[in-house]
Amino acid sequence: SAIQAESNVTIVGNLVKSQASGGGFAGPLKLDHAFVDSIEKAQGIIVYIGGTTGLTAGGIYYLSTATEAWVAADADAAASATGMIGLSLGTASDTHGMLLQGIGMSATDDGDMGEILYISTTSSRMTKSAPNGSGDIVRVMGYSLHDSSKLIYFNPDSSWVEIA
Repeated sequence: SAIQAESNVTIVGNLVKSQASGGGFAGPLKLDHAFVDSIEKAQGIIVYIGGTTGLTAGGIYYLSTATEAWVAADADAAASATGMIGLSLGTASDTHGMLLQGIGMSATDDGDMGEILYISTTSSRMTKSAPNGSGDIVRVMGYSLHDSSKLIYFNPDSSWVEIA
């Protein structure tokens, strides 16, 4: 049956777009039931904001408050490891989207099924080993869902610890 929408809501493919008025988030909401079998596909909370290009698909980035753009996340610096983090679904945040929470694929996940994945000291990557250097940020990014496919449950924890 047909989907009825308000005059300020349009449905284009698998995107529901709202024209917000008076403030609020006006980005599209992606409704997708596709099988996650490549970095470009994901299920979960996906935003299309920031206008950032040159991203590595499957890499992790933080939304910079200074530049309002997505910047490579890194456990070596609190500024890049403690804010909002997203998993890039392509090379451009506004076109391909950023997964904030859900099922996706990492460019570099080295974890076995069920292992915890942490933000890495290598820029825009995750690792199964918690950072342990002085000043490093330890923050859970999610969990590996497969031994070799790089399929992950991406769910960046809002809490983190800085190593003294």
